[in-house]
Parts: sequence; C-alpha cells; structure tokens
Amino acid sequence: MNMELIQSAASDALVNVVLAVIALAGAYAVYYIRLGAAKLKEQTAQIKDEAGRKVLEDALDDVVNLATVSVGAMEQTTAKALRDAVKSGKASREELLALGKQVFDEVKAAISPQAQKVITDNLGSFDKYLTAVIEDAVLKVKQEDPYLTLSGELLEGVALEDKAGAAAQ
Repeated sequence: MNMELIQSAASDALVNVVLAVIALAGAYAVYYIRLGAAKLKEQTAQIKDEAGRKVLEDALDDVVNLATVSVGAMEQTTAKALRDAVKSGKASREELLALGKQVFDEVKAAISPQAQKVITDNLGSFDKYLTAVIEDAVLKVKQEDPYLTLSGELLEGVALEDKAGAAAQ
C-alpha cells in the first residue's frame, strides 16, 4: 500500500506540475498575443499617419500650384496694368487690394472643402496659409520682373548709371 500511496502522490504532483506548465505557457501566449496586437496597432497608426501626411502634402501642393497659377494669370491679365494705373494716379490702391482679394476668393473656391479641412486641422488656419502662399507667389512674380514694382527713383538711378557710363565712354 505504501507503493500505491507514493504513486498516487507522484501522479498528483506530476498533474500539478503539468497544469502549472500549461498555465505558464498560456500566460506567455497571452503576453505575446497582446504584444503582437500592440505592434500591429502601432503599424496601423503609422500607416494612417503616412496616409494623413500624404493627404496633407497633396492638399498643400494643390494650394501652392493653384495660387501660383492664379497669381501669374492675374499678373498677365490685370495686375500690371492696374499697378501702373495706381502709380500714375488713375486708379486707387483699393482696386489693387480688391484684385488680391479676388485671387484669394478664386483659389479658396477652387480648393475642396476636404483639403481645406485637412490644412486647417494640421496648420490651424486655411485662410492664413492661403494668404501666405499668395503673398509668396506675388513675391516670386515680382522677383521675375523686378521693374514691375520698383519706384521711379530706382529707375532714374539705373538711367543715371547708364548716362554716366555713356558719358565716360
């Protein structure tokens, strides 16, 4: 009977050890499943961030391209003549400012509400961003043809340099 008692105790101990190993293996399995799920969530968030960044970059590019084209077109059709009229006193500066407002309104109307929302969510204000882009486009137009906006003093200075150079020859 001693042998049966020892076998029964050994069997119970073995069952307890096997159950403990199974419980430990289950705990490790749950841990690694949670770890894998967390990593998957992180990768999913990264993909969403990349997709969101791509949407933002596309929206910003659209605004820049449209503003540049609109400012260039306005410069070719109206702005140069209006600026000359303002300089000669035939038109008021308000007309020139109204032209800038017209470009702003046209570009804003052409940009989709979704793109405006993406820009607002990421940069704070679509209108401020659009204003900055239009001002940058105007600056680039002015830099391409600097004599469009120069005052008479500089033009006279250039003319005086030309006369001085001609007189020296």
